Amino acid sequence: MENKKKYEIVCTGLNEYGLGEFRIGKDIYSISNLLPKEKAIVEANDYQGIKKFKLVKLIKESNLRSSVPCKVFGRCGNCNLLHMAYEDQIKLKYNYVQKAFNDNKLKIKIDDVFKASNLTEYRNKMQVAYRYYNKDLIYGFYEDDTHRVIPFDNCLAHTKEQNEIAKAVLKIMKELKLTPYDEDKRTGLIRFLIVRYAYRTKETLVTIVTNGKIFPARSEFVKRLRNSCPYITTIVQNINTRKTSIILGDEEEVLYGKGYIEDILLGVKFNISSSTFYQVNSYQVEVLYNTVKNYLDLKGTETVIDAYCGVGTIGMILASQAKEVIGVEQNKKSVLNARDNAYHNKIKNIHFVIDDATNYLEERAKVNDKVDVLVMDPPRSGSTEVFLESVNKLAPNKVIYVSCEAKTLARDLKILLKNYKVTRCGIVDMFVNSYHVETVCLLTKK
Repeated sequence: MENKKKYEIVCTGLNEYGLGEFRIGKDIYSISNLLPKEKAIVEANDYQGIKKFKLVKLIKESNLRSSVPCKVFGRCGNCNLLHMAYEDQIKLKYNYVQKAFNDNKLKIKIDDVFKASNLTEYRNKMQVAYRYYNKDLIYGFYEDDTHRVIPFDNCLAHTKEQNEIAKAVLKIMKELKLTPYDEDKRTGLIRFLIVRYAYRTKETLVTIVTNGKIFPARSEFVKRLRNSCPYITTIVQNINTRKTSIILGDEEEVLYGKGYIEDILLGVKFNISSSTFYQVNSYQVEVLYNTVKNYLDLKGTETVIDAYCGVGTIGMILASQAKEVIGVEQNKKSVLNARDNAYHNKIKNIHFVIDDATNYLEERAKVNDKVDVLVMDPPRSGSTEVFLESVNKLAPNKVIYVSCEAKTLARDLKILLKNYKVTRCGIVDMFVNSYHVETVCLLTKK
């Protein structure tokens, strides 16, 4: 049985995720939207021996606190540092990465800090759920660590167009009596809305995720949505009937337009579909990729392996400065997208291999196949020990490691530093108002 109890607490400091820490007895807990030395009332939800806290009231505010222009801050699971001044956010991220290095006894200095140029309207992908709440139809983001939908009116991190489309879909659902998905009963039609926006071309892709192929009044839905938001480039229906938290299903049908949009990064054009992985911050991704280019300083004679290449963004941007680029990715759909992108951009010195990055590099290492440069951008979980040891055996002259999680980066660097040294390191703020940060390390042979 759930038991709620209130406590008056004082924040003793911030943890590495930007959460305010406080003590109750000998135990240390953490909560969002709390700054050092602030006094507050918090409420504990005790469930099966686990305490989870929420902020009820601030009694004493810190002079470091920034005004929060968002009504659902601290509830929706996004923008957990919105109450902090931007310079303080950067310090937190810098310290997070440096602490990961220090904890692993790595003497690595962060040389460059690339702050974000846009603090609002920077996210090119909006993903919202539609649900009933007290018999009223709402849309919103998930509350942190739950599947409870927190309704919002206007999200500062997304564009005006994305916010308009989310509202328009809600209005049309009410008019056409289209029901939202019920996760418990597995009934209802509309599961999610995904809106992807291309900042360079201004194209907009709308994906309606439905619980089944049958879509009542589909033509009327498309007509009304286009009338409400005439700037929409294409509309896609994605069918997901699985009992899962995964957003997208495997089957899609184009309802309007060509089914994808195009965006341009550093002069290279990319097709973006519903399932395409694409960095969420279109402004900062150019900073990130320029950092990779500048750190590598290619001369045009190198063979480059782009491991974990996805749709080939980094490899294609580097191709103009390399002799040959080989992209390696195990997701077949991503590789097909990458090949199409290379063809349409007339990039002829790049090709893509459908293979697990670890397996591919291990096989090349077995035959001592020469490679000059390796670029790796693994998932948050990092790389594998076999992959890293294969890098040591292949011994490319330069390695670039792009990481979205400093802890796994530091873990992996301990293996690579047997034969390499970090000669340049920078952090790029891709995720404004959150504790997440991208790190780029250039490694050269000892």
